[in-house]
This record gives sequence, C-alpha cells and structure tokens, in this order.
Amino acid sequence: MLAALAFTTGMIDASSFLDLGQVFVAAMTGNVIILGLGLAGHGTPLPSALSLVSFATGATGGGVVVLSWSGRRHRGLLLAAGTAVQAALVCGASILASRYGFADLRTRWPVIMTLALSLGWQYAVVRGIRVPDLNTTVVTTTLTSLFAESVMPSRQGRRLVSICALLAGALVSGLLRWALFPTAPLWTAVLILTGCTLIVYVAATRPGAERWR
Repeated sequence: MLAALAFTTGMIDASSFLDLGQVFVAAMTGNVIILGLGLAGHGTPLPSALSLVSFATGATGGGVVVLSWSGRRHRGLLLAAGTAVQAALVCGASILASRYGFADLRTRWPVIMTLALSLGWQYAVVRGIRVPDLNTTVVTTTLTSLFAESVMPSRQGRRLVSICALLAGALVSGLLRWALFPTAPLWTAVLILTGCTLIVYVAATRPGAERWR
C-alpha cells in the first residue's frame, strides 16, 4: 500500500509541475530552490510559497492525528483514515481543475494548496506508521541510504521500491496527460487512493490483524 501511495505521489507531483506553473506539491526541496530563485527575481515565488505553507499545514494536522492515535488503535486503521482524507482532498482539487482548468489563477492557487496539503498530511501519517525505508514523498534520503549504507537486502529492496514507485508515477502521469486529458493523472490518483483506503481498512479489521498492529 505504501508503494501505491508513493506511485500516486509521483503522479500528483508530475501533474503539478507540468500544469500548475512548475511548482511541486510533494518535493519540498525543489520548492525551496524555486522560492529562492523567485525571491531573486527569477520567476514568481508565490506558488512555491503557497505549496510550502500548505504542505507544512497538512503535515501539522497529520502529526496531531498520529499523536492522538498512537498506541490506541490499529495502525492499519490510521493508514486507512489518513488515505481517505487524502483521497477526498485530491478529489476536491481534481473537481476544481476539471471544472475551471489550470490556466485561471483563481483555480490554480487553490489546487496547489489543496494538493500540497494532502501530501503533507499523507507523509505525516506514513511517518507515524513507522515502516522502515519505504518513503512515499522523500527520495533524497532514500537514494543516499540505498548507495551509502550496507544493510540487509530486504531493506535495500524497500528503498528501491520507493524510488521506482515515484518514478513510475511520474512516467504514468506524463503518459496519461498526453494520451487523455490534463486532469487524468489526478483522477487516477483519486481512484488508487480510494482503493488503498478500502483494502487497508478491510485488512486492518479482519481476524488476526492484531498481529501486525
């Protein structure tokens, strides 16, 4: 499921970069660089600033939920609830983009903020689940660990899966946008997130699920 979330992150971030004015909603390192360039007069800093603030807001909200959830209920239910919230946010952004397009700034900025909020929320929830070496948003640390650290093959495999899932998501996003319509990657992400929510919820509530609490 985390690999699927990483895949949707690649799709959403690629879509935002291509259609929302070369701004990231997941890769905040890139936004910091773009913001610095914008403040220096090379481009517009506002979209990157909005994305950074929205991502931080989502991460804060997700962190509060993780703290309140910790030790009380199954972590699978935390993942299901967190993914359901993200699916709703991405769905809202997709409706806005489909109805008004990406060109109108009155639409573009709310879409940027909603998508960044959803990914900040997602990453906070994923960190709260504490699955080692399987990030859904950040790959710089994962890529460094993959080549700089010598650990058991299973951990290296998870790191590679995380990187490849993001790469595949970006690739599929570009293909869908080219073959269908600009908002196709966002709607596909909504479907995947909804499917992940249902699968994780069923898995976390079935008999024997307490063994992986």
